[in-house]
Amino acid sequence: MKLIKTTLIAISILFVNSLNAQINSSTLDHNNVSAKISDAGTFFYDFVNQQNGYEIPKGSGLSPIYTTQFWFAAVDSQGDIHFVQGGMPNQGSDVFNGPISDPGTYNTPEYQAKWGNSIWSICQTDIDNFILTYECNLDPNCNEVYPLTNEAIMTINNWPAHGDDNSGQSYYLAKFFDNNGDGSYNPMAGDYPIIKGCCATYMIQNDAAESHSYTNTDSVGMEIHYMFYQYKTWDYLNDVTFIDISAINKSNINYPEFIHSIAVDADIGNPEDDYFGSDSLKNLSYFYNADNDDEDTQQSLGYGVNPPAIGIVSLNKDMTSSLPYEGFGLTVPQKWNLMNGLKTDGSLWLNPNGNPTKYVFSGNPNIASEWSALSINHPIKEAKALSSINIGSFNIGDTMKQSFAITYARNGNHLENVQSIIDLASDVQLFYDNESDIPCTNGTTNLEEQENFNVSISPNPSTGTVNINNYNKNLLSISVLDFQGKVILERFFSSESNIDVDLSNQNSGIYFFHLRTESLNLIRKVIIQ
Repeated sequence: MKLIKTTLIAISILFVNSLNAQINSSTLDHNNVSAKISDAGTFFYDFVNQQNGYEIPKGSGLSPIYTTQFWFAAVDSQGDIHFVQGGMPNQGSDVFNGPISDPGTYNTPEYQAKWGNSIWSICQTDIDNFILTYECNLDPNCNEVYPLTNEAIMTINNWPAHGDDNSGQSYYLAKFFDNNGDGSYNPMAGDYPIIKGCCATYMIQNDAAESHSYTNTDSVGMEIHYMFYQYKTWDYLNDVTFIDISAINKSNINYPEFIHSIAVDADIGNPEDDYFGSDSLKNLSYFYNADNDDEDTQQSLGYGVNPPAIGIVSLNKDMTSSLPYEGFGLTVPQKWNLMNGLKTDGSLWLNPNGNPTKYVFSGNPNIASEWSALSINHPIKEAKALSSINIGSFNIGDTMKQSFAITYARNGNHLENVQSIIDLASDVQLFYDNESDIPCTNGTTNLEEQENFNVSISPNPSTGTVNINNYNKNLLSISVLDFQGKVILERFFSSESNIDVDLSNQNSGIYFFHLRTESLNLIRKVIIQ
């Protein structure tokens, strides 16, 4: 019952306040979604106002998600499970603010002053205005004023580009544009944050600063970087929130087994009439209303007739399981079983044909003959699901990168919206693979200016030499950055129609070509093989 859970969270807030503890949070609401992001270890819940924190449409008071957590589980060579499940006020925490540091440094005034609040939010418009301001200050004839809020200036100045390597922290943390190539972040020298989307919220946490009071397991020894980001558009992307996660093994343990999961407690308005489904071919889990009328309850607003569906898409790795789960009272071994696509007791899930499966309710509810919660008349209640990615080994120094998209559809009845979510999984995957580096101008995805730029970059992938075809012979400013945001080719100018850029002396990997004219801006991802 959601009433019980709401009461538990309310008690937790009172307990937190009584200890003068603080939950830091930020709201990402650049498009049609208003998403509350906090450092409590549980996302999309508004702990201050004790209400759901993933609102769509923004300003409606309606929400399709109650909470979301990210689970990480590693098994060491002795078979012990190290588990990270986030946290909840008054129930403990497995995650703590800031990067991995030397033992004994986490509670120092220096560490707490820098990392006590490890949430940074910034929009590309702010970054663009900062760049224009910096360049204007270098031009004695420039008198332009580009608006920058105090909050944006503080975020740019305090961007977590570096840790204290004298205290065992990684020197390079959040990505940045290194304008003069000196390897150090300095906004006064024209350096600035690199984000994805039109607006983004960045977080750095670890699981080693304190003991795990949420799962009571040993730490993995992991540093976790999150980037939540949104695009403002006139299509389905206006209803999407993207999430990038980087988990780095900073321990001295090689783990032979490592699994990452996203746990979603979906409340599509009324929490007691929802279903869950999965689609392994689309790397998709989704939630929808069991009938076509989502009524109000005493605790929450319903979406009414033709309620929406939502989807969770794994964008860069195949899901290895997706299944429903009950969230309370589970032991760590039971959770490990779920993450492996099993039932809590370790037994197999079976589809209607009696065959083992790790994808529960994998049929389309629009097709009566397929296996869905609707087709078998599954009990109608709240819907929680765990979608997992089995990474395999997680060795010392390894970095796991995972990307998700949360999608939304409401353009038909409850089942038509499920079909839309299934179709959108392909669209958002295509966007992620090919167009997610399109820059934003004035807070909006720059599709029109992208077309007007009239520049092509080929071949991509390349074995070393990349050709820029400058069809209009515009005067181009060209810079090349590596995946960490470090400038590996200083800015130069050219108005030639064909410009060859030689990267044959660089390592294989992903590079970003930053092209600018007086009025246009383009960033293109290029792979060097």
